[in-house]
Amino acid sequence: MKARWSRKARRRREGDDGPVARDQHESAFAAILADLVARFPGARAAALVDRDGETVDYAGCRNPYELRVAAAHLRIVLDQARSQPSVTKALGQPRSVLVRAGRASFLVQALPEAYALVVWMARGAGFRGRTRAVPVCVHRLAREAGWPASVSPWHPIDVDLDARNTPNALRFGHTLASLEVLGRFRTILPEHERAWRVRNLFGVEFTLVREVGGFWYMDALVAE
Repeated sequence: MKARWSRKARRRREGDDGPVARDQHESAFAAILADLVARFPGARAAALVDRDGETVDYAGCRNPYELRVAAAHLRIVLDQARSQPSVTKALGQPRSVLVRAGRASFLVQALPEAYALVVWMARGAGFRGRTRAVPVCVHRLAREAGWPASVSPWHPIDVDLDARNTPNALRFGHTLASLEVLGRFRTILPEHERAWRVRNLFGVEFTLVREVGGFWYMDALVAE
């Protein structure tokens, strides 16, 4: 008979028992990385790594030493992928590498000035966070570090809902900006995501997307 693991037991078996004690002072990067972990479905931890494989800062509920070792190794994997002539000739310089292992999954994303972003995910986790959470994180890291920041295609936003769970207004602190819903996307999104085309009081149209966990995004072109 196949054993059934509770969610809590499974997380303990994978070495994820919740927040762990930090071994370094938090920088401004830690808050950005923590927000990524919250927004990325299945993410357990994230680290910012320099060109030498040293972890600049991190966030999440993995053992700091294990996270540093994994991040340094994935930094090497990314460099090796980017140095393969057969790969670069056919596809250009890879910007990210995805790894699905026996006990965890990983994403390593190239950043400016030979830095890299590493995300440690639970075993079997998907990579849905690449679509919006990672570009938002990369954009924020670049702004904090003073790197040339590419425009993220999405911008995180707080949304107020009406009684039908339909977007009613954008929330900026205690201020609400009313919206008119023009339509809803029903067939082009992954499961558990919802999207609406809306218009603000100034007549500007844009798209709102609600991801797993209740996180909302809007077109960055409007928000920037």
